[in-house]
Amino acid sequence: MDTFTHAFLGAATAQLGFRQRIGRAAAWVAAAAGAMPDLDVFIAPIMTLTGAETNGLSHLQMHRGITHSLFLSPLLALPVAAGWWWLRRALRRREMPQAVHKTSDKPPPHFLWLFCCVWLAVLVHPLLDLTTSYGTQILAPLTDRRFALDCMPIVDIFYTPTLILTLLACWIVRLAKHGVARRTTLIIGWAGFLLSCMYIAAGRVIHDRVVDSVIPLAGQEKVVTADAYPAIGSIFLWRAVVQTDSRWIVVRRHLFSDRPIDQEAETITPKANNEWIDRAWRLPEVKTYVWFTGDRLRPHYHKSNAGCVVEFHDMRYGFPLQSAESYWPLNVVFDADGNFVSASRAERFRAGSPRFAVAGEAWQDLWNP
Repeated sequence: MDTFTHAFLGAATAQLGFRQRIGRAAAWVAAAAGAMPDLDVFIAPIMTLTGAETNGLSHLQMHRGITHSLFLSPLLALPVAAGWWWLRRALRRREMPQAVHKTSDKPPPHFLWLFCCVWLAVLVHPLLDLTTSYGTQILAPLTDRRFALDCMPIVDIFYTPTLILTLLACWIVRLAKHGVARRTTLIIGWAGFLLSCMYIAAGRVIHDRVVDSVIPLAGQEKVVTADAYPAIGSIFLWRAVVQTDSRWIVVRRHLFSDRPIDQEAETITPKANNEWIDRAWRLPEVKTYVWFTGDRLRPHYHKSNAGCVVEFHDMRYGFPLQSAESYWPLNVVFDADGNFVSASRAERFRAGSPRFAVAGEAWQDLWNP
């Protein structure tokens, strides 16, 4: 998910009993901790600046890597919690009278409360990313496999507002009750958190229904793979992909659409592999892309003025949704003598269509069953 949603989710987990026990700082620290694993986006640029050997796909290997590991989450949380605990103690010593401590002073929360608050905020980050199609290395360093549940989009216009409304409701209750609202905010916090979990569960149920609905399009052909990927925006619009022995079938499916499935499908019959495609498959960059996409690639070969190009289409993403052309193909270029030139990930838009127009079309598509 996007980093802002992770921050909101982290702040929402603070409402599950930590904010009530620790104080207002819990929500802010949890929000920062919830977004912290996404700092790995800076690893590849830093490596480039330091002169370390990298390739054009290094950012794919770094993002959602070790910082998103479930095993590393307590290690990420520990220094944050320790710094928070030390700062609270330092501020408390400065604010309290040097003579006699007031007996009415509320004792500071134990370090374990601070640590659990931060740990939970860090832990839910990879778990939320796991629900998307991008893939997350949640078991690193035991394995570098990218796990994905394919039931949530990267940006969701319903999930994120649920978290925001939960935080807003807790804030309003605290204002109305002048700070005495522990039980009410606890109920609101848990209700909002569980509602967000139910939305994710609904996404997985819809995913399975979409997959079941498109498999019959294969007819009597053997189905190699069949999956569905939510479109950016919500769990109500999907891109379903069916691969058979002889073709790819890509389908746009809206939860509230009553149109026949075959009217929203595009079929493409791939060309037979040739020596250029076979050579491209063996390149390290392509192997990295296979790992990144979970082997959901469709190769396509065509000649160019300077040689030839092999495109590897990531079939998880495409625009429009029923297009067999992926959104981010990996272009492998060979020169006229057959020498490997480059492998780079391109961003494909419709010809002559600027970014804001593409975003507008995607927004309209979301509300068009």
